[in-house]
Amino acid sequence: MSDLGTTETRIRTVVEDLEQVLLDFIRKHQITHSEYRGATDLIIDSIKAGEESLLFDVFFEAEATDVGNLGRDGSPEAIEGPFYLPGAPLLTGPLNVMPQRPDEKGQPLLFHGTVTGTDGKPVGGAELDLWHADADGLYSNIHPNIPDYNLRGRFTSEPDGTFRVRTILPPPYEIPKDGPTGTVLRALGRHFFRPAHLHLKLRHRDYEEMTSQLYFQGGEYLDNDVAGAVRDGLVIALHTVDDTAQIAEQGLNRPYTDARYDFVLAPATDV
Repeated sequence: MSDLGTTETRIRTVVEDLEQVLLDFIRKHQITHSEYRGATDLIIDSIKAGEESLLFDVFFEAEATDVGNLGRDGSPEAIEGPFYLPGAPLLTGPLNVMPQRPDEKGQPLLFHGTVTGTDGKPVGGAELDLWHADADGLYSNIHPNIPDYNLRGRFTSEPDGTFRVRTILPPPYEIPKDGPTGTVLRALGRHFFRPAHLHLKLRHRDYEEMTSQLYFQGGEYLDNDVAGAVRDGLVIALHTVDDTAQIAEQGLNRPYTDARYDFVLAPATDV
């Protein structure tokens, strides 16, 4: 069977099963036409409001990611979220500094680690595409009055697989709550907060691309993330560095936070 045929079979199987599940759901709960239309209008309104996939990401993305991690080699993947943008500036190492405003608020963060394959060998030249919120919990190119690609950057691992990047420590933040997604969460009596996190995508021609989202040990909302996306293997420790020599080495004049994560990439497979 051709790849196209396999894809068509998969679509038919999944969509027809989903159709039956939803029909059974409508019968079970006696969903009226006005309730049905209200639901479809809410989905359309979420797109018109610029929330794009936010409504679905909050409820379903983490579960779909868990399915993808079953039997996966290498580091666990995590949700992407709705705020990724391709084409972030390419930074130059070995100490990469994320694009930021001259007066960028927030505690300095040195994030570093290694990239290896499942065989333990270092992976040099892996691209790490990093993005995260600012100290007010806002994303560039998404929220207004922030320079384009602020706190968004791409950099590569060194030949020995190591990487370093300097940025700021993002805080927990509320997802948009004044639009359709907020309407649903408010009706359910749920809060709107996500724990503080870093987003990353890793790419290398010889390895499977992966998406990661790293959280901070001891942070708020780890146990009740609105997106339900925190998983073992994605929570990293934070350490405060106040040694003057280390501070100067990072080009800083005040204490900073240090965090490490070691990525393991799975070999690329033919599709």
